[in-house]
Amino acid sequence: MSNVSTVRKPRASRRNSPRRELIVRRAAELFEEQGVAHTSIEEIAAECGVTRESIYYYFSDKVDILIEIIKPESISLDSGLQRILGLDISVREKLVLAVENHLHRFNPNYTDMVVAVRRMRRAKQDARLVEMLNIWRHYQRNWVSLIQEGQKTGEIPGSFDAKVVAYAILGMCNSPSTWYRPSASLTIGDLSNILVAIATNGIFTEK
Repeated sequence: MSNVSTVRKPRASRRNSPRRELIVRRAAELFEEQGVAHTSIEEIAAECGVTRESIYYYFSDKVDILIEIIKPESISLDSGLQRILGLDISVREKLVLAVENHLHRFNPNYTDMVVAVRRMRRAKQDARLVEMLNIWRHYQRNWVSLIQEGQKTGEIPGSFDAKVVAYAILGMCNSPSTWYRPSASLTIGDLSNILVAIATNGIFTEK
């Protein structure tokens, strides 16, 4: 009898599997319904109609699945802002586009999952979580750069702390995750227009 061992494919080579895509999709739904902390690998497996071992064939743990869901959106968000920063337009126009870029990718469940990753990061050192934090930090730095550019052109008061302004606008853009749900009476486009107006003009009418 020959002594042939079975060599498992590395997880990276299993990325295009329909079953892998199903796991990610069902996990995202469970994270949305129950929260990341309250969703187990066993529940994800049951929802997919597979064994627990099948999940581990594609993912090393729940963090792997979570990052698979939020990483593409995080990269897209940052690259969108990077493109806006390179445009030959006024900083005011860039700010409008930056807010729209953030809100048109709005997904309340994505924001909740980002919070979950941040909490995990506090609990343990994990290179995957550090990578995600670095993507978000780069996005935040791009926002600060946008405000600083506005200060150089005189469009934004130089007396303001650029980081405070950038983080305040980001906080405003993230806050709908706690209360907003798209509807016919207030679409994401309507919400974007309101927050753009607040960010660029404030809330008071001119007299």
